[in-house]
Amino acid sequence: MPAATELKKQLSAAAAEGLLSHAVLIEGEPGVGKRELALWLCKALLCKSQNPPCGHCSVCKKVDGGNHPDVEIYEGTGTARGFSIDKVREIKGSLWLAPNESDIKIYVLLDIQDMGVEAQNALLKSLEEPPEHVRFVMTCQNAGMLLDTIISRCTLYKLEPFSDEECALRLKKLLPELSAEDAELLATAYGGNLGRAKTAFEEGKLSLVQFAAKTPELIRTAKTYDLATGITAEAGDRAALCEYIEALGNIIGRCGVNFAAGKAAPARIKPAQAVKSMEILSRGKEALLQNCMPELVQSWICANLSAVLGGNL
Repeated sequence: MPAATELKKQLSAAAAEGLLSHAVLIEGEPGVGKRELALWLCKALLCKSQNPPCGHCSVCKKVDGGNHPDVEIYEGTGTARGFSIDKVREIKGSLWLAPNESDIKIYVLLDIQDMGVEAQNALLKSLEEPPEHVRFVMTCQNAGMLLDTIISRCTLYKLEPFSDEECALRLKKLLPELSAEDAELLATAYGGNLGRAKTAFEEGKLSLVQFAAKTPELIRTAKTYDLATGITAEAGDRAALCEYIEALGNIIGRCGVNFAAGKAAPARIKPAQAVKSMEILSRGKEALLQNCMPELVQSWICANLSAVLGGNL
């Protein structure tokens, strides 16, 4: 799956050659930049510059400002059935209205995995037989949550996170106050997901990530008290512990990759150790999501990671 930069090239080429579908569906995990890419595509389709989107003309500025009359944005609430059938009916009721300023009208539908089956079926007819001037740009977290008939009427583009290196560079540009080292650490901890890494810093979670990076060394040196008190301080509730586990897993995974490539890493962890550790962390996170007591999960993870990593780094 291509990251945003490569996907923009694909979409630009398809649009320039007149091969872009009337319905585009962008799939990707939360925070990866689906909304930004969807709005970029709106600008690319509407901008009249030689190399659209220019980002500077009145059209691009209107899209960026959310007030272009020919771009209508609808989104779910983040919950099941949060993208209601009433919203779909509202969309259907306006499809045949002519564009105001452009040759086309674009409907941006965000997080359509929040549509129930009834709402998806209501949307299907519009996707099958849209007016000539209508384009759909849609996003979802998981296309597997959509009806096959919806997917078959769209061109699906899968958007993956940036590489850790690219994410760190972009994060540093967005947050100049962040050190290069911490930008790299956040990028690694969140698997190259720029949106999540930025949000984590803004929500004061850098110390959690920094502690996750220290965890393998604490395990190796058997500093169990420092490990336990650190987890309690940085990841004292279920949600924070889940985030710590995910960050630790990504950091350990990167350490294993770097070890195999002979590169520097926060800890010297062999690939086989990294794989086993990530399996342990995955099982621990699953137990948390099934409402196991955080204290028990924490103890189980520490004991099992000690068996895998302790004294062998």
